[in-house]
Order: sequence, then structure tokens, then C-alpha cells
Amino acid sequence: MEKENIHIDWEVISKSFRGELSGEERERLESWLAVSSRHRDFYRRALEGGETDVTVGVDRDVLAAKKDELMRRVRVMTGNVKPRRSLRCVWYAAAVILPLAIAVGMWVNMGGREKNMVIAQRVQPGSGRAVLELHDGRTYFLDTTRVVETGIEGNLAKAEKQSLVYTKREAEELVYNKVIVPRAGEYSLTLSDGTRIWLNSDSEIRYPVAFGKERRTVFLSGEAYFEVEKDAERPFYVVLDGMEVKVYGTSFNVNTHYQGKILTTLVEGKVGIRVKSTGAESILQPNQMAEFNCEKEEVEVTDVDTYYYTAWRAGEFVFQNETIEEIMDRLCRWYDTEVFYANDDVRGKRFTGIIAHFTDVADVLHLIGETATVQFDLKGDVITVSDLK
Repeated sequence: MEKENIHIDWEVISKSFRGELSGEERERLESWLAVSSRHRDFYRRALEGGETDVTVGVDRDVLAAKKDELMRRVRVMTGNVKPRRSLRCVWYAAAVILPLAIAVGMWVNMGGREKNMVIAQRVQPGSGRAVLELHDGRTYFLDTTRVVETGIEGNLAKAEKQSLVYTKREAEELVYNKVIVPRAGEYSLTLSDGTRIWLNSDSEIRYPVAFGKERRTVFLSGEAYFEVEKDAERPFYVVLDGMEVKVYGTSFNVNTHYQGKILTTLVEGKVGIRVKSTGAESILQPNQMAEFNCEKEEVEVTDVDTYYYTAWRAGEFVFQNETIEEIMDRLCRWYDTEVFYANDDVRGKRFTGIIAHFTDVADVLHLIGETATVQFDLKGDVITVSDLK
């Protein structure tokens, strides 16, 4: 799953309504809109002038005059979108086509109505939800389905208690399934060899319905915790962007959500971190973490307290001198919210603490605000972070 770490300030949105964006700002805005439906909903509300104040000082005649230009751009983008079977690709295609059209449509429909301020009092945390995608493009929503096909004739998997369990077997020909966990979701699965995997929000994993006789390989993007079944004859590999983890029967956590790096934290057993381009391998011992620099293609191994990197499985956020920007990235994935920063300085403020996963986001923000020199404004599902006044 390709991650895009794109931030948009209030001024960029406001300038888009006035038609004052530079080429670089326009490209950033369109990329930001394409990433998430939450971004598009917020942009629509801003265009309406409803839940935010970003349209203050923007003449409504200017907005109305932008309609034709926006619609022309939407038509051009529509012509470039090709239908795909992948569920994730369909979501992303819709993201590219619709954002500005929705915004314009809502602006036209509201006419002269008065603005309505809607403030959500509670934003609920994530829950067990995921999508299973078969090799032929068929999909199952695992929060509502109990028994699913796997793509191998006569083979079924059971989905219950937020977990998907495959039948133990081997296969001559590999058939791959994919589990996609959205924002505000988490899920677990048991593979055909008995290996258990817990997936954090905004993650996906591609794996064979049944492994072959030689090696066991899965492909991960996002964050997952593994308990790999030992099998001396068939080593287990987790393939990521630019590197892979060779597993010798062990428990470990892998996280690709950090910008420009991949963290592998070993709880027990032994794993090897192999750089694809060079073949160099670094061996981890328990209570060690490997940080892979995606740009330099280098691995740095350090001793750590693994609890900080695996506490999400126990339903806790653990922040160890992390920046507000790093913290908000994690919170937004779990609560499916969006964040805006009043200025760049506030992103670098730091916080340390432990907070329950299943606490309402308003409670989490309150606890952080008690000790960090920042303040939060929650409107609907949008969080604005600013310096403490």
C-alpha cells in the first residue's frame, strides 16, 4: 500500500477558492484530495462555508465563477481513469475523479441557505473490520461475512471474532489472497501453516491461500505483528519495499507507516533483515529493532524496549518523546480523522505518555493537551492543532 504523507495548510485551501494557487500548491492539493474521502468531505464543507472558517474573506462570487473551471478539470481527469478490479484501486480512482465535483455540486445546491455548524461530540475509535480480496478480484467484507471462499476449489476460510482462519494445507500452485484493513480498523488472520498475523489500521497483506513446499512468503504494507510457525524446511519471509525479513520462527512487529523508514522490532526468536539491492543481511536478537532507511538503503540495529512498538496489540498508544505530528499520524489512522496544523512549529512539539486505544479521541486529545504545550480544536472529524494560547 503506497503511503502519501501530504499536509495541507489552511491558506492553501483558501487560496484554491480564490484561484491563487501556484502550480506546486495545486498539485499538492489534488494529491491531498485523492488520498482520502475525509479530505474531500472537509474540502466540500469548507467550500460550503459550513464547519470551518477557511472561507472567511473569500468572495462567494469568486467561488461561483470557479465552477466552470473546476468542472472542466474534473472532466479531463475522468477521461484518464481506467476501470480496475482491485477494490483499493476503485477507491483511489473515485478519489481522483470526485473531489472537486462534489465540492462544486454542494456549493451550487446550497444556494442561499444559512450555514449550519455541526460539531461531533464523540469520535469513536477503530474496530474489527477488513476486506478480503481474492486473486480474481472478488471481495468479502469480513465484518459481516462468516465463511468465505479462498480461490482454491473446495477450500473455505472462517471469519469470526475479528479473525480470518485458513485451513491447514499445502499447494502445488500458489493462489494469493489479500486482506485490506482500512483506517479505524484492525484484524487478524491465521495462515495455512498456522502463522498468526495481527494487522493494524491502514495496512494490507498479500499471502498464498496455501504455501508451497519450499519457502513461505507474504507481502506487507502498513503495520503487523507476526507469530510465525516454526518450519525448518520452509523459511518464512515478509517482503516490504526495498527490504525483506527472513524469519526463523519467532514473534516480531513490522511498521512501514513512518515516513522514509521501516521498523522491525523483535520480541523473541531471530530474524534477518536483508536489503534487496545489496543482499546485505543484519541479524536481530530479542529486544532489538532494525531501522531501514528507504532512501539510503541502510539498516541500523539498536536495543529497545519492545513494548513501545507492540503495545497497539494490547489496545494502548505508547508515545515516547514523539512529536505531535508523529502522534497525530497514529491517532488519525485509528480514529479515521483528519488533522490541520495552525503553523509548522506546532508539529515538532513532543509528548510522552500511555493512553488506552479504545478511549474516545476527545479524551485522548485532552490528555495530551494536559502536558503538551499545544491545544486541539475538534469539529466533526477534523482536528486543528495550534500553540497553547
